[in-house]
Amino acid sequence: MEVRHKSAIPIYLGGSVWILYSLIFPMHKLIHIIIACVLFVAVFLISKRKFPDRIELIEDPIKYTGAKDVDQAISEGNRYLEEMKKANDLIQNAVISEKIDKLSTITKKIFAYISEKPEKLKDIRRFLTYFLPTTIKLLNSYARAEAQENDGKNIQQIKNNIEGVMDSIIDSFLKYLDNLYADEAMDIDAEITVFDSMLKAENLK
Repeated sequence: MEVRHKSAIPIYLGGSVWILYSLIFPMHKLIHIIIACVLFVAVFLISKRKFPDRIELIEDPIKYTGAKDVDQAISEGNRYLEEMKKANDLIQNAVISEKIDKLSTITKKIFAYISEKPEKLKDIRRFLTYFLPTTIKLLNSYARAEAQENDGKNIQQIKNNIEGVMDSIIDSFLKYLDNLYADEAMDIDAEITVFDSMLKAENLK
């Protein structure tokens, strides 16, 4: 979802031209009012090109289901995603930032699946109560360490340790996502087996 933030600078510049013109010329005459209006519009349009509106992309939150326990889990998921985004906004390391984007994408897919299949909530309890909050804690620690001007031994160790574990965290998140599809994969495999048998029985294969 896009949110447009309009820049106020074009209005301020146009208004400044209007005020400046009114200080120099008598505004009780119609011709000067018209000229001031033309100048205002011209400055506004020109500065609009120089200072365009800022467009912010906002991720749509995961949809709720109406089931209390599932919606509570989704609410926590949305909160953790927001905390992940805040940490990512603070972190300057481009490599770590890219990996956080991957974690965010995987996390959204996990909770989106849960919103569609609430019965699978039990399969992500450990993910929700340990892996996700611990990951947020590590990201916040990295952001604090990176923000320090004095890059001492302990600060560097914190960053190195977290950088070294990021790929493992991504792999664990992917494993959780993949495990959610285990039952569906078996069901489809069984359906294909039966379908294949029916084709053979009808001499269609």
